[in-house]
Amino acid sequence: MNNSFEKNNPNEVPQYNLGQIFLLFTWPILWFMLLIYGIGPLFVQADGTVSTWVVIIISILGNGVELVAALVIFKKEGYKLTFSSLKERIHWRWPKNWKLWLAFIGMFVVAFVLSSVLSSTVEPIAEISNIPDWMPGHPLKEVNSIQDAYPDINFKGNILFFIVQNFIVVIVCNMFGEELYYRAALQPKMRGVFGKWNWVAAGLGFALKHLYFWWRIPMLIPAGLGFAFIFGPVGSLPLSIISHWIGNMAPMNLYFNFMALIGIG
Repeated sequence: MNNSFEKNNPNEVPQYNLGQIFLLFTWPILWFMLLIYGIGPLFVQADGTVSTWVVIIISILGNGVELVAALVIFKKEGYKLTFSSLKERIHWRWPKNWKLWLAFIGMFVVAFVLSSVLSSTVEPIAEISNIPDWMPGHPLKEVNSIQDAYPDINFKGNILFFIVQNFIVVIVCNMFGEELYYRAALQPKMRGVFGKWNWVAAGLGFALKHLYFWWRIPMLIPAGLGFAFIFGPVGSLPLSIISHWIGNMAPMNLYFNFMALIGIG
């Protein structure tokens, strides 16, 4: 008996062929490339930087469209866009037994450690790449504080920025956008092509879709595989979202954002 929540029969979830899978992992690359390298440079200021609010809008447009695409896929499958209707389809469950919990913990630790180790490849790759100086989060620019990361933002008392950055951008668009699209929507529809290894294909595809930030791809491979395994064989989207949130260092960023909001740090 399979205790995960991923359906074993490909016919239970309409399947994509290889060409469709390729297209559905490729269009986000082109979309982000357009936003970052096509539209982004239009807003470079005299000092060579881009406003944080421009970066936020690009982030919302980027991941927000992925979120919409996931909902469109569910709608085309005949689901109502309600939590009760989608709950089983998106694996909104916790692991049922201790073996699955152990599998989750083991994969999370392995993926986190490997991603941390491979993060050492970011700077060497960046050094031989032609990354624009205005690029937000430039891997070769030193960041020692949250103010360094967002130099044009006055943090103290800025509730609007705190909510938009930490909840709309990070949680709604980035976490739910990517998790619903790449895990919940696409991964179960890849079983017809990749069989029980669909989680491996989905995990690698997720890492490679970040081609627009190519210097991060090596460290994203174990992360992508980890999230896909947690969603698929373990069978829990909530744990995949939490793992993604922790892996992106979002709790630490939330803490520093909050301290800056109240004028400490």
